[in-house]
Amino acid sequence: MASDFFASFIAGEPPARALLPVRPLDEEAWDAAVGHAAQRRPADGLLEELSRQAAELPASPSRDRNVELLGRTGTTVVVTGQQMGLFLGPLYTLYKAATAVARARWLSERHGRPCVPLFWLQTEDHDWAEIARAEVLLPSGRRASFELPAETPEQARLSLAQRTLPKEVASLTSALDDVLQALPHGSEVSALLARHYRAGSPPGVAFAGVLAELFAADGLVLLDPRTPAMARLAAPVLRRAIAEHEPIAAALLERAHALGEQGFTEQVHTRPDAALAFFHPRGPAGPRYRLAAAGAGFATPAGPVSRAELFACLEQDPLCFSTSALLRPLVQDTLLPTAAYIGGPAECAYFAQLPPLYSLFGLRMPMVAPRARLRLVDERVRGLLAGLGLRPEDADRPREEVSAQVQVRPAWLPPAEWLRARLLGPVERELEALLPHAVRLEPRLERNVRKTRAHVAHGIDKLVSKLERAAHAQDRVAAERLEHLFTALRPGGLPQERVYAFPSVAASVGPRALVKALVEAARPLSPEVRSLQL
Repeated sequence: MASDFFASFIAGEPPARALLPVRPLDEEAWDAAVGHAAQRRPADGLLEELSRQAAELPASPSRDRNVELLGRTGTTVVVTGQQMGLFLGPLYTLYKAATAVARARWLSERHGRPCVPLFWLQTEDHDWAEIARAEVLLPSGRRASFELPAETPEQARLSLAQRTLPKEVASLTSALDDVLQALPHGSEVSALLARHYRAGSPPGVAFAGVLAELFAADGLVLLDPRTPAMARLAAPVLRRAIAEHEPIAAALLERAHALGEQGFTEQVHTRPDAALAFFHPRGPAGPRYRLAAAGAGFATPAGPVSRAELFACLEQDPLCFSTSALLRPLVQDTLLPTAAYIGGPAECAYFAQLPPLYSLFGLRMPMVAPRARLRLVDERVRGLLAGLGLRPEDADRPREEVSAQVQVRPAWLPPAEWLRARLLGPVERELEALLPHAVRLEPRLERNVRKTRAHVAHGIDKLVSKLERAAHAQDRVAAERLEHLFTALRPGGLPQERVYAFPSVAASVGPRALVKALVEAARPLSPEVRSLQL
């Protein structure tokens, strides 16, 4: 079985350190990363494009200020990013943004020069099924699913920037509004989502609008790579990915072997015949396909294409190309003075595949650091924990083990048959001893003695049955509470952050209060899962 690269990486174990030699828990390593990034400047034309994009988002003087600061010598960037999930997707999207804000703030304070948080919107991706669903924890303790219709065959493989939200999104926002109204800030959250998740709006625009409002006070800069200007800026990297496909593929293959020798597997599967660039043969609004080497050129579902034809298309309309997961970081760090990239466990793992490519492209790898991993504990969950005598982290233990711990049958209450025998036994023995004496006094008293025994036995049976029903009722209540607890903290056996979207949490405590709490919780470098009391 392959080893867990992320766990090894965070622990600083030699096998992982040999593959990804950054040290995310070492403050001095962060200093070095900032020092190298501060020597670089944003690519020519990038600031103008960021300003243009910022102007299309909800107003934020802090964001405008940060875009302006990017033009200053010595300013660095902490980058994170995510796909365009419905209602922002799982909670870890917010955790990424909050960690980028917290880390940029920490670096600014530590070095006395600006460091800007930036969220890279993954609008190039095309996986509709992965972003079309949102799970929400309801006030009742149940979970509810909100899902957009499945894509049609004609829509498959279209970049999210070329998609629009269908008319059904209106009924989803309305249904969500219905369940949020019972919460203190439900109307505020519903209005926020309704402003942006509208039929006909691209998923990336809706996603960016909500994220921009939530982090307006924090100056989070948002970057959409799927625009004409960004495509022109990324074109040199895409050209190299095509022109140098063979050495890139060889480097990735060698890296895969190195990972295997250390007991790890590739996080992103690579194929020696596939380039890291995607091509849109029908134009920017058409489906995208990974270029597969074939002879002197490449194969696509639309037919073969030569390198010369690809380069001519790239020159004419760079939006006919888009990046893969392993190419995007190279574009990012070609265009930005990146001090650090904030990612989840899987992203940190795929960065272990990239050092050879950074060398090929003449780039220095930034700090690669994990996002905050949090467990949100609200008032209702605190009540469940208190009633069961558990801690938040107990939800990460095997469920059977926790269930055995919270069985509430009183310790003094023995099994029913044993209790019945214990109560009735002495009476029976005394009555049996009394019986011959009573019969000698009056033979008819035998009937009275036996009738007394029957009455006592009936009374004891009723008492024991009532005790059992009471114990079972308490067990049932405990089981229900435990079910609600696991639904809140470990839904479907998965971490809370990977399942639930933010609306009900924000509706309980307030959107801005939630963001402030997340940014504060994200300040420690520690990647351990921490419980955040809301």
